[in-house]
Amino acid sequence: MTIIASLATGCSSVLGSNSGKLDYTPAVKSVEDARAEARDISSQLFDIASVRGETSEPGPGVTTCEADPDMERLYTMHHPWSISGVSRDVLREGMERLREQLPQEGWEIIEEGEANNANRSPVILFENRDVEYAAHVMLRGKTDDDSMLHVTVVSACFSTPEGESPKGSY
Repeated sequence: MTIIASLATGCSSVLGSNSGKLDYTPAVKSVEDARAEARDISSQLFDIASVRGETSEPGPGVTTCEADPDMERLYTMHHPWSISGVSRDVLREGMERLREQLPQEGWEIIEEGEANNANRSPVILFENRDVEYAAHVMLRGKTDDDSMLHVTVVSACFSTPEGESPKGSY
């Protein structure tokens, strides 16, 4: 199972030949359990980056799993956050700590390079199959005034327990 494409498209990368079915059995988790798990994973990444600047506030949210567009049972977690207000060098050091330490915590570097944007922003894509999450880490901006370390944590598709639905959860 590859979670990385989930960063952009829900869980499309784990769909079997556009059939609307997953090529794996989703873990069963309540939305609140998955939300707490996504928050914990993001906190671990934040602690490893070890950059103390201004952090964004939004918490983890529920997004659609393409195998269940009506959100009857399947969903993914999506938790974008960022750190800014410190020098670009400090942010780069935080990104480097993630690159060095996450593999020791079970995260695999799936891709590393530069974004196709005007700033050629450094990007690292991580995946942790044990926890069924991926993380997209990007150093945005060009100067100390506009730079931020932006992290998006997403899950594979999960299924709610019998009788529960992720509809209406945000």
